[in-house]
Amino acid sequence: MRFYMVNFMMHGAIESECYWFTSKVEAQKFFRKMKRDEDCQQVFDIDEYDIPTRKRDLLDWLNIYGNSSLGLN
Repeated sequence: MRFYMVNFMMHGAIESECYWFTSKVEAQKFFRKMKRDEDCQQVFDIDEYDIPTRKRDLLDWLNIYGNSSLGLN
């Protein structure tokens, strides 16, 4: 399954936030919206993830990308 993540930082925030989308078009709309938002300090790129659907593969993926210390959550 392909998912898209928009990572952004609001003014005064200590950590970034992210929203996930199943559609690249929806992710792009949200990206543009956040770029216009005056309360948003920075919008990072739209990241594309191919997330596995088999249980073992998903577990491996989560152990790589689901680690909050990597800043990818």
